[in-house]
Amino acid sequence: MSPISKRVRLAAPLSCVMLGTLPAMSLANQVKITASADADVIVQNVDSDSQGEGTLNTLSLKPRFNAAYQSRTFLGNFSGALTHLNRDNNDNSQSDNYAEYSYSANWLAIERLLSFQASGGISYRNANASNFLVSDFLANEQDLAKTQTNRIASNLTMEQGDWVRASASVSYAKVDSEQNLTAGFAGLDSTSSSARASLRNGDEAKILIWSVTGGYQNTERNTAAQGDFVSQDANGYLDTMLLGNWGLRLTASHESNEVSDVTGSETYVREFDSYGVGLTYRQSENRYLSVTANQSQSDLDEAGDDTFVGIDLRWAFSPRTSLDARYGRRFYGESASGALNYNTKYLRSSLSYSEDITNSSRLLSDPILLGLLVCPYGDNATLTACYLPDNLDYTPQSGEQVFVINSENFELDDNIVLRKSANGQVNYQFSRLTFGLFAQHTEEDYLDQDRFRTTMAAGINASFSVGQHTHINASVRFADIEQQSATFSNGNSQNTNASFGLERQFGRYLVSSLDVSLVKKNGDLTDSYFGANYEDRRLTLGIRYTYE
Repeated sequence: MSPISKRVRLAAPLSCVMLGTLPAMSLANQVKITASADADVIVQNVDSDSQGEGTLNTLSLKPRFNAAYQSRTFLGNFSGALTHLNRDNNDNSQSDNYAEYSYSANWLAIERLLSFQASGGISYRNANASNFLVSDFLANEQDLAKTQTNRIASNLTMEQGDWVRASASVSYAKVDSEQNLTAGFAGLDSTSSSARASLRNGDEAKILIWSVTGGYQNTERNTAAQGDFVSQDANGYLDTMLLGNWGLRLTASHESNEVSDVTGSETYVREFDSYGVGLTYRQSENRYLSVTANQSQSDLDEAGDDTFVGIDLRWAFSPRTSLDARYGRRFYGESASGALNYNTKYLRSSLSYSEDITNSSRLLSDPILLGLLVCPYGDNATLTACYLPDNLDYTPQSGEQVFVINSENFELDDNIVLRKSANGQVNYQFSRLTFGLFAQHTEEDYLDQDRFRTTMAAGINASFSVGQHTHINASVRFADIEQQSATFSNGNSQNTNASFGLERQFGRYLVSSLDVSLVKKNGDLTDSYFGANYEDRRLTLGIRYTYE
């Protein structure tokens, strides 16, 4: 046998082995797995009106596991952590364990047409709105409720049409939360299904500019005496361009919110319809202003049949600055929404306002991510490892998530509320400094109870790199919560959560930290183990080992 024949016979099986291992090698290259373990020693000194003054020593151990996968059509993230607390004070000692995880996945089944998403996890959430910012595993832990969410969704987009473009989405979500009798919380057990679709003109349309959107959402509440919560909405407009940039606008909208009890025997419906005519000044898809005179029809006496002015504004002042604003009426009266965005190379800012009829299950299953920075995926993300994306519409990639600079404050009671929320953010990153500012104002009007709550919050998160391996971190958050009710707690609470820390990295895998923090509550809302007024001072010495 010739040497060439021998080489051919040897190369054939070797090629088969290499081809068989290519998918596994490719998969391994696309999966990134990291693990870490935190060990913290925490000394707390708590001074409260109801419990007096005491010192508590805590050993906290927290292993974590993160996995990320990304290919051309699929993106997935998973993060899991177990927090073990061993606590000692003058009277007794106790141990607690808290397991949490989160996941997200996005599969692009057909490019530029069909995609599927999944997200969810288990976390411990504050169930008491008056203890916003001051409830965690170390204080007011009795207010925490173990909450599990799972959501799947699918999006269909057809954005290539010259004359007609369309999009549609469907989703299904499940929310479960454990009962917490100490906090007076009955738990959550709900499912939500929703569908939304829109049609609009394509780029070739110059004379008739139009858009039609509609949505449906049904939330089945299976706790206490609560029944289904069904929402429907539809709206559309037609702009007929008559003279240059000027045109005639016709508009119409419909809204319905239906709430039933657990038996379905009693149903309360709130419907509101409107139609109108007006003028449009339009330069482009992202630069137009419409003003209309509208006639409304409602089945509620307080809304009645009324004439009102409607405003629809979208204006991109530059590639960096844009404004969207809507003004009109809904069944509860005047209504508005809008967003103002501004960004430069080193700064991102956003100001938004929204009004919605919702409940806890909907807020949990499809949360609003109040953040502009992008950070590594997981619960241990810090500003040191974050960065500002190129634009405000950036989609986090594998192993990334939006850094939530401030969370929403709401109770896990699943009652129907009219929620009005204004949020402002400024994020800056240049050289060694990264910081984020936020301000928030939220009003919650319970439609089925005599209850009204206002939350005003503001704060700053900052990180400064002293050197390549040394970082200074600081955070200050403040909230003023006021509740008015004839049957529930009535009063206000001013909550503060502030921390200052030093972080030092040794080599590639080891990080040590020293933090001092203050948790403070003042007011007359007494829904807390420590009462309405207390101060919690903490000193934390920690070490983290990371494996990649």
